[in-house]
This record gives sequence, C-alpha cells and structure tokens, in this order.
Amino acid sequence: MKRVATFAAALLTACSPKTQADTASPADTPAAQTEQAETEPVTAIPADFGTLTPQVAVDDVGAAMEFYVKAFGGKEMMRLPGPDGGLMHGEVMVGNSMIMIDKTNEGVKSPPKVGGTNVTLYMFVANADETFKAAIDAGGKELMAPEDMFWGDRYGELEDPSGHRWAIATHIEEISAEQMQQRSQLMMEEMAKAAKAKKPPKKPKEPAWKSVAGTPAKSPVPEEYGTITMSLTVHDAAAALDFYTKVLGGTERMRMPMPDGKLMHAEVEFEGSVLMLSDEVSPDRKSAKTLGGSPVMIHHYTSDAQAAHDKATGAGAHSIVAVQDMFWGDRYGAIVGPDGMAWGIATHIEDVTEEQMVERMKEATGGAHPADAANPEGDAAAAGPDAGKPEPAAAQ
Repeated sequence: MKRVATFAAALLTACSPKTQADTASPADTPAAQTEQAETEPVTAIPADFGTLTPQVAVDDVGAAMEFYVKAFGGKEMMRLPGPDGGLMHGEVMVGNSMIMIDKTNEGVKSPPKVGGTNVTLYMFVANADETFKAAIDAGGKELMAPEDMFWGDRYGELEDPSGHRWAIATHIEEISAEQMQQRSQLMMEEMAKAAKAKKPPKKPKEPAWKSVAGTPAKSPVPEEYGTITMSLTVHDAAAALDFYTKVLGGTERMRMPMPDGKLMHAEVEFEGSVLMLSDEVSPDRKSAKTLGGSPVMIHHYTSDAQAAHDKATGAGAHSIVAVQDMFWGDRYGAIVGPDGMAWGIATHIEDVTEEQMVERMKEATGGAHPADAANPEGDAAAAGPDAGKPEPAAAQ
C-alpha cells in the first residue's frame, strides 16, 4: 500500500482551496464510500509506517531518493509528481523504516536554505563501517569516521548530498544504565583534563570509559529501535520531554543529565517508535529555535488526530494546519511545538493508490503547484513556535 503526506505548509491551500464546510472530503464522495464499503477497514497507522516517520525537505527529490537507495540499500516505494511535472514527494523504505522526501518550498526549507539541521537520522545497520563507506562513495560527506562509543554502538556521522545529517551505527555492546552513567562520567573527566591541558594530550590506545566492560550485543540492530530513529537537538530538552509525554502521549524511556543539568541524551517512545533528543551541548548541535526552523518534520500517526491536535494547541503548540480529510487518505493537521519542531498529526482513514492521489491533487489544486498556491499561513512550519503571532511594535 502506497500513500503520501507532503509538508503541511506547502499543501494547506492546495488540499483545501475552500473551507471544510464548502468542500466535501474525498472520503465523503459516493464513489469513495462505495469503494470503501467493498474493501477491508483501514487501520489508523497504515502498512509500512511506524508511529513516527521523518519527513525531510530537499532541493531535489529524485536525487535524494537515488542516494538513499544506492547508499543505504533503500527500496523506492513511490514518487508523486507535482502539476509542473517535477517530483514533489517521494518515499523510500530503508530496512524497516520509511523516510518521506519532500521538495523544499517557502513553507519548509532544505538544510542549505535553513542553514543547517537540528535532526540526526540515526540508522542501525549490520556493519557500520561498510555502510558508511558505501554512503561516502555514493556522494556523502564524512563528518566523523566510525568508532566505538561509550553507549555501546560503533558509530560514525556523515552528511548526505541534500544536507541532512546521518548517524550510521552498529550495536556492539549491551550495557546497563549504571554502566552507561559510569562510562559517561569517565568520558567527561577525560574531556575536562584535555581542556585544561596546555598541550593536547596523546590519544590513548583505549579511552578510559572502556574500563567499564559491557557484554557483547545480542544483535547489531537493537529490537527496540527501528532502522531509522530521529535524534533531535532542542533548545530545552527537559521541557520538550514534558511536552512529548504529557501532551503528545509519549512514554519517557531514559534521560542522561550532564553536571550542569542539561540533557546529553534522552529518549521517549510513541507506541513502538523511539524519539531521541538532547540539549544544544556542542557548537555544531543547534535546535530548531536557534536555526529558525527545521528541515525535518515529524509525521505522527495516532488513533485520533483531532484530539491530539487540540490537546497540543491547548498546551502551547501553534496550529499550522487545521485537522481535515486529505486527498492522500489521512485525516491530518499540523502543529509547531514549543520547541520549534513541526509535527504532522494524522489518522489513516482511506487507502488511496498513486493514480488516485495524483487525480485528487489535480482537482484540489486546480492544476497549480501546491508550493505556489496562496497560503494564508505560509511559512509557519519553518518559522518556529512564534509563527503567526503579531510582530512587536517598532522601537520609537
């Protein structure tokens, strides 16, 4: 089953050129009702998708898809052309995780247009070194070569040709929470000594944290994570955790505080999908608030999109798309949370083929490209949590 959910700001007008009261949703038409009556009921989370799915903005959808297939062994699932003939949206399955790819526009911008990214796409693979090399050979840019890390993974970082940051990891050790804390403390002490030294110390053969021994990993790809897990850098990780758990329904899995109280790492689970997050603990890790937006949107499937949307906006999130039935088969709305991250909140209500999707989009847009349609809420997805608020009065 193939479906799509393009970025909220770009499709706000395209999908609803009139108000909801004036326009019948695709699911309300007689043909759709007849078709639905003859098929099996759909589930709130469609096949091939987890609860959370990354939606990445790129300048060239086709080129990004080709890279993910070549570098990561991904499988192309669908391509959706816009009315101008160019690709507007694509989907690639990498391992057991879907990644959505959308054309950059005025509503949501690619990393080069945002000035960076606050999201690392953390990917577990059987052999980090081999996958890392394949990605570099395919056009990726090395940020950090793979090496053993204190949390039990062999881990490297690279930037894909679209500007998105990827962590390539293989799980090599099982360690307890207590061992993780001990290793973290040893690592920070080693870093503090290096910072105080007048000359950079010689790199030891083995880092101090390796004195705390774990046990060999049961699998290079841990069962509790999907192939791809989003890792967010946020302005206030503790506050973000509260919002994700108390408002969006996640369950906190862990948090690792630093001596100054900032969170080095935390995790929250949404019905099988894990989201990682941390504070801005290093100069190269900037939040959506600091960047002024994010080139990644989180697509969140839930059993009741309207209730989730209303609860989020009631807790301080800014609505960028009112919940409504969309041409791709979801009941969908979108918000920007207090941390500056944009979330698409959806409940799957109807299975739609690619051909039906294209026809519905043409009818909805009147032939205009969604990114060019007049959008009264325009750039909200990239503008952060203050989007839509009045500008302060100019200083006199």
